[in-house]
Amino acid sequence: MSLTLHQVYRYCFFTLFILLFAVPRLFAQKANFAAAEKYDIPQLKKRVGTDRVLPFFFKDSDRFWFIFDDEAGKNYYYIDPATRTKSLLVNKALVFKKLSELRHETIDTMALTISPPFNMQAAQSTVEIGYKGNKYAYNFYKHQLDTLPKQLPATPVPTVIGVRSPNKKWVLYARRCNLYLKKVGDSTETALSHDAAPYYSFDINESDSVNRKNTTANAVWLSNSQNFYVIRKDNRKVNTLSLVYSTNLPRPRLETYKYELPGDQYVAQYELFVGNTQSGKMYKVDAAKWPDQELSVVKADTNTGELFFLRKKRTRDEIELCAVNMQTGAVRTIINEVSKPYINMELFNVSVLNKGKDILWWSDRSGWGQYYHYSGSGQLINAVTQGSYTAGKILRIDTAKQTIYFYGYGKEPARNLYYAHLYKINWDGSKQTLLTPEDATHQVYFSTTGKYFIDNYSRINQTPVTVLRDNNGKIILEVERPHLKKLFDYGWRMPEPFTVKAKDGVTDLYGIMWKPFDFDPTKKYPVISQVYPGPQIETVWTDFTVFDKYNNAPLAQLGFIVVCMGHRGGSPLRDKKYATYGYGNLRDAPLEDDKYGLEQLAQRFSYIDINRVGIFGHSGGGMMSTAAICTYPDFYKVAVSSSGNHDDNIYNREWGEVYQGIKEITDTTKKAERRITYRFKTDVNQTLAKNLKGHLLLVTGETDQNVHPGNTYRVVDALIKANKNFDMLVLPGQSHHYDEIYQTYFEHRKWQYFAKYLLGDITN
Repeated sequence: MSLTLHQVYRYCFFTLFILLFAVPRLFAQKANFAAAEKYDIPQLKKRVGTDRVLPFFFKDSDRFWFIFDDEAGKNYYYIDPATRTKSLLVNKALVFKKLSELRHETIDTMALTISPPFNMQAAQSTVEIGYKGNKYAYNFYKHQLDTLPKQLPATPVPTVIGVRSPNKKWVLYARRCNLYLKKVGDSTETALSHDAAPYYSFDINESDSVNRKNTTANAVWLSNSQNFYVIRKDNRKVNTLSLVYSTNLPRPRLETYKYELPGDQYVAQYELFVGNTQSGKMYKVDAAKWPDQELSVVKADTNTGELFFLRKKRTRDEIELCAVNMQTGAVRTIINEVSKPYINMELFNVSVLNKGKDILWWSDRSGWGQYYHYSGSGQLINAVTQGSYTAGKILRIDTAKQTIYFYGYGKEPARNLYYAHLYKINWDGSKQTLLTPEDATHQVYFSTTGKYFIDNYSRINQTPVTVLRDNNGKIILEVERPHLKKLFDYGWRMPEPFTVKAKDGVTDLYGIMWKPFDFDPTKKYPVISQVYPGPQIETVWTDFTVFDKYNNAPLAQLGFIVVCMGHRGGSPLRDKKYATYGYGNLRDAPLEDDKYGLEQLAQRFSYIDINRVGIFGHSGGGMMSTAAICTYPDFYKVAVSSSGNHDDNIYNREWGEVYQGIKEITDTTKKAERRITYRFKTDVNQTLAKNLKGHLLLVTGETDQNVHPGNTYRVVDALIKANKNFDMLVLPGQSHHYDEIYQTYFEHRKWQYFAKYLLGDITN
């Protein structure tokens, strides 16, 4: 049959239509929503008990107890390191038997209550048991159960409002913002201040001005019950932000609150006061040095009569340890530290020891965070720790042996740089010893005497082990291993760790990968990057995790490879160069590392489809995911950005000024009181809106006081003006972290969004 030219054109047009529109549907994948629901948190919680031990040590003792929930149910256990024994703190079977004998009845096991002894004294030997209105004492040494006599109602003790001294004889309290001192039981009070006002208050509620009753003050007593101190903040000139609670009944409510923005002219001002009961007075310490400085107390020593405090420069690149004589008011500077571009306050630590004669000081002056030993006068004695690794949090200080126990990161070769290991070292830098040698990350709790510690260790792909060690690292007893058979039998699988290179081709980046639990290596899967740019923390877990914060495992079950990885500038736990990489470039610094890391994974694993890339994140990750899809619009196809700080001009001052940086400007021509101003400059996501090509879902809580919803609305405004298609979800009444029902709703919308635009599944 011959065709006319017109028929040929129609046939070709119809064929082209089929190729353009029908073929993609043929290759669309169905998202496995049933699997995502199966492995979501509510279902997994039914199959997981306790996975690590939180010890409760007896006061001034090495003994401790803990709660562990496993296949045997919820039980209370007791460990005595001296005898290397573990036993039930409460033997429920024995308790049921003894109760039945005492009461001459069948015991309802569900009606039993156990009152955990959270403040267990060294000599204590009993735990209180409750049953149907009666109380019993269970002796966990003798395994006896005795009835407790019904106690008569206690004589009411007059309520004392305020902060009581350690000897209970004095009380400090606030009224209408001012601070008062009174002897307990005496009607005579002493007004210690007269100039207080709302937002310039000694009250813990700094805005309270109308309450004529006594309220709690923010004062702190010293152990001698004579001296006290208090830091007062002046927030009167600090500007505000406002939020509308639309679902408030009977009508929407406006809430206005103080909030400092980067570069603000007026920020909180700090004042330090010291006082004593003998004089009945307090005075302001002359601690001023830098405009807009911050003050914090390190230690008050009753033996020397000195109060040690820190003052931080607003530019966050200089800090000083000072001491004030609480009798004379004389202030001396002990240590001054300058660290460009900023001081790592996530790890910074100072300990004043031996009546002020010894000081341990953390600094990254060598390029790595290390501890230094100073004299009480501020003379550097020696470096305590040194090398190409990071010395982190101190867990215990033995002043008698002049030894510290601390977490270290990156010291052990060929291991994940983020694994926390416990070390001990003498103050003079000698005899550094690794106490937790296992190739894993360790979480440690010391006994009150310091002779023993509990060590929970695991990896993202290794189940936890809890052991008891002595302070030389020797294992005394294996305490627990979680029972996870039910979880693994259910089909759950651990995520997989990986490493890639940063864009510089040199720096190692650590990451985690989640796969569908019915993974088929012969298939192609879209890849989704869960991101958080730091720089105060990277969301790349190192320890065993079933319930990851961002719910990555259920998302993977839809039919995705989900990954998260670090980026240069993302963590304070590595060297200073890595930690500060993003300084002044918070928006853009992590983007090329994420893209390059995904490209490496696609080259390494054939099952990753690099042509179908998604990205999502919350908070800083919300900012980063939007920046990524607009910076690399041909690479990232879908982004979900929740509660993102897209515009750091209206985000938290401290975070922005520390990590983005501010410029201090001194005007020498001014005769006015304020000659120094600060300039803040940052790149914002709305300037990238014009580049959007893919699919973007923006989410915000309506009442977010941390990341104001204005961050999201400014991006929305820019997208509308650029005539871009996007999606938006506003969660009424929700702050930075969403309530369970809203979080579940958001998670399901996220699943559907990625399923629709990365898999082509439009059925849900």
